[in-house]
Amino acid sequence: MPLTLPVKVSTTEMHTGGEPCRIVESGLPVLQGATLLDKINYMRNNLDEYRRLLMWEPRGHSDMFGMLLVTPDIESCDFACIFIHNEGCSTMCGHALIAFGRYAIEKGLVKTITSPETRVNIQCPCGPVTAYVTYDGKSTSAVRFQSVPCFVFKTGSDLHFCLE
Repeated sequence: MPLTLPVKVSTTEMHTGGEPCRIVESGLPVLQGATLLDKINYMRNNLDEYRRLLMWEPRGHSDMFGMLLVTPDIESCDFACIFIHNEGCSTMCGHALIAFGRYAIEKGLVKTITSPETRVNIQCPCGPVTAYVTYDGKSTSAVRFQSVPCFVFKTGSDLHFCLE
């Protein structure tokens, strides 16, 4: 879908340890597809101009990272996201998840908020991820998350490194 100017896209800018995360709130066309993977493919094939608009200069830069919220297709997840950056899409981003955990609570998107920690279930392209956001009843602070299991290529092997 060609980008027709002018375009008005609303975002919230977050930072995690100095890493940027631009959370897109509105202004993009609806991403078509039944699954998160379908929506990612639709984004790549039809709306890449929007990604470039948001991630490239003058509005972005080579280290810019963004997050699009979509409807999850995994029942246990409260949210689903598509990670975007200057070169395309990504399957996972820890700093974006940390930013989104706080964002979701601070914007009132989480239905059940508990103290001292609130659980936020997010469907990511890599699979379901849970963010645990510290909340004192007034504001958010530390965030940790549990992602999907890592892929192990080989176990029981010795690795030798030469550190000169």
